[in-house]
Amino acid sequence: MLSVILPTYNCRPLMKRHLAAMARWADLAEEIIVVDSRSDDGTLEFIRANLRHPKLRIIERDRGLYESWNEGIATSHGNWIYISTAGDTIERDHLLHLLALGERASADVVISPPCFVDEAGDPHPDLGWPPAKVVAASGSTLPFTLTPEAAFVLAFIHCPSAILGSSASNLYLGKHLRSRPFPVDFSGAGDSVWILRHAASSRICFTPKVGSTFCVHPKEEKPSRSSHMELVTRLLAEKRKALERPCVDGELIRALTEEGLLHAKVQDIHRERRGLWHARPRTFKAGSGWTLLTLSYAWQRLRLHLLRGRIRAKLSDGSGFQRVPS
Repeated sequence: MLSVILPTYNCRPLMKRHLAAMARWADLAEEIIVVDSRSDDGTLEFIRANLRHPKLRIIERDRGLYESWNEGIATSHGNWIYISTAGDTIERDHLLHLLALGERASADVVISPPCFVDEAGDPHPDLGWPPAKVVAASGSTLPFTLTPEAAFVLAFIHCPSAILGSSASNLYLGKHLRSRPFPVDFSGAGDSVWILRHAASSRICFTPKVGSTFCVHPKEEKPSRSSHMELVTRLLAEKRKALERPCVDGELIRALTEEGLLHAKVQDIHRERRGLWHARPRTFKAGSGWTLLTLSYAWQRLRLHLLRGRIRAKLSDGSGFQRVPS
């Protein structure tokens, strides 16, 4: 039984293409739950007029990204949950592939890399998200699961990005997700924190197969520099907290601790150089300081990249990636 969650907020321009794509697989869903954050651009009216399903429910609530996800998830009943985020699509065959793979792998989460499109549905340059990198690191052309150690390590070193990629490319075990709601106090990074907290206790399955799209569109509200840096600081604190309950030992813990410290150092340098760049009036002293900080930033970024490469190499013997039986 599949539950589909469709969270919406003022996304009317995306809905025609989105609902047309949904119509090709909606019969696979036992229920479709629309959670609309009181849209005022005609989104909900368009859905009411064009989305047909025998078990369609519509929830109207105040605005909140992950709050909307969580409310829909909490009211769902399916063995599996698919989150159909606005503008993002999935092919019928791919959804069937994820469902079959989830059962075969006894997975809690099934992850697949998306391809990227613009708001018109035309191809968009690849954004280099973690799912494709994890698949590449595995060296596998077939589905695989991660050991708890590998899941924790990969979630840690990819944060603040999420190895989940787009939830519209993934499938979640219903009882697993209902007991683990998404954090709501990390702006748009709730899925990054979710997988960081739960990677080691989730059976995570990856498939190299691509059968979904992620719609790249401008953010409605661009975060200020200060709010962005505050979010990064809180994510770094979450990474430090994750090391207090690790599922890895010895050398890997030391390497991850070093990664966390170096990541924090990179962000501190970045914050300082941005401050000098935006300072007024611009003086020769400030310019010289910015140049030195930029060189230091580039060097520390390189160190962080090399360290993450060494950490990934510790998983490259293949023991962290386990092929799913056919």
